Amino acid sequence: MKKLILLIAPVLFIIACKNVEQFRAPIEALTADWAKAGASVTEVGSLLNTTQVMMASMSDSLVVAPTAKLKPGVMASLDSIKTIYTNQLAGLGTLGNDLKAFSSSWQEMSTKVDALSAGLKSGKLDGDVMAQINELKTASTDAMSKADGWKSAIEAAKTAAMGAYDLYKTTSMSK
Repeated sequence: MKKLILLIAPVLFIIACKNVEQFRAPIEALTADWAKAGASVTEVGSLLNTTQVMMASMSDSLVVAPTAKLKPGVMASLDSIKTIYTNQLAGLGTLGNDLKAFSSSWQEMSTKVDALSAGLKSGKLDGDVMAQINELKTASTDAMSKADGWKSAIEAAKTAAMGAYDLYKTTSMSK
């Protein structure tokens, strides 16, 4: 019986290692894609923060001196333009909330990716590994797509706000 166990144990070990090896390429590809997606989401977060800070500081200059003598219609136009600007800034705040919510779920999924990588290194993977890989691949693709969308939304808000800012400054100069 001992001889049988000694013969079977190495075979089982080889089979177990082979089972883990079949997931090496998909896990390594997932890890690389995950890192790219994470970098993209982080980049968007930095862009959002920078844009919000810049726009908030610029909004402080959207005021007309109380001594300025403007035509009645000009003041109404300025108020309308300032509303456009502040709406763009508020939209970035909403986008920031979306990004924060996404970051929470991203952290949870990152733990799963780390567990797969650790399991690959240790030779022990649990559960339906391919299903986990596919779920995380989908999440990675989704993150890239969301990051692209967020980046476009930030740029659009920035462009609209800068247009409103320039129009405000031009309009406030007309008397």
